[in-house]
Amino acid sequence: MQAEILHSFHPALEHQEFEIYFQPKVTPCTGAISSAEVLVRWIRNGQILWSPAIYIPLFEQNGFVISLDYYIYGKTFQWLQKYSDTLPEHFQISLNVSPLHFEQPQIFIDKIQELLRTYQVDPTHLTFEITESTYVNNTDAVNQVIRSFKQYNIRISMDDFGSGYSSLNTLKDLLFDEVKIDRKFLGDTLTENARIVLQEVFHMLKRMGKSIVCEGVETQEIADFLQNEGCNEIQGFLYYRPMCQEDFEKLILK
Repeated sequence: MQAEILHSFHPALEHQEFEIYFQPKVTPCTGAISSAEVLVRWIRNGQILWSPAIYIPLFEQNGFVISLDYYIYGKTFQWLQKYSDTLPEHFQISLNVSPLHFEQPQIFIDKIQELLRTYQVDPTHLTFEITESTYVNNTDAVNQVIRSFKQYNIRISMDDFGSGYSSLNTLKDLLFDEVKIDRKFLGDTLTENARIVLQEVFHMLKRMGKSIVCEGVETQEIADFLQNEGCNEIQGFLYYRPMCQEDFEKLILK
């Protein structure tokens, strides 16, 4: 299966079998959609092929993910170019960034600048999600990208916060605009200790002026807790699952 996936990648890219999907995020107090994360799905003959959890790690290993990322960015910028005038003023579209881009951060910066020039999109609609582990392992390169993107008012989110690398030392130097709390941090149910830890983390992040997003929320109990603690946005199956471009457009443009 791995051999077939790798062998199929370039023809799939050429035939545009990779499609962008959107998973909305909502404002807890209103339930209104405030932003969305762009995800990738491999579609052939109207059917989703392998799960991204299978092929993304493979593409990370051999470097194909860089080409896939730029393909997805291009598709997303095209979409933004078409719909930016009809989106709410502060609506954000989030894009994931592979750790491989930080091996040559200037090339990544130049490519995003090129895409901005090509599609003439408003960069204030953009958020790039960089995982916590990427930041820990490539701090200087990540900060170089953040400083460059801030010139365009592009937001940067620390993805997967709490997935195993978090430390107070990491928090004190954050240049990120937003911190996205990992589902593993929340768990399926909130123990008393988990509540205490989250409350203190939220308190620190808010004092630092960071926006807080929680992903993987599937129960009303957790959603209510997050709302009460001042979480800015919630993402998860409780509200919306990832959806194709057409369904997302119907949802937000109606």
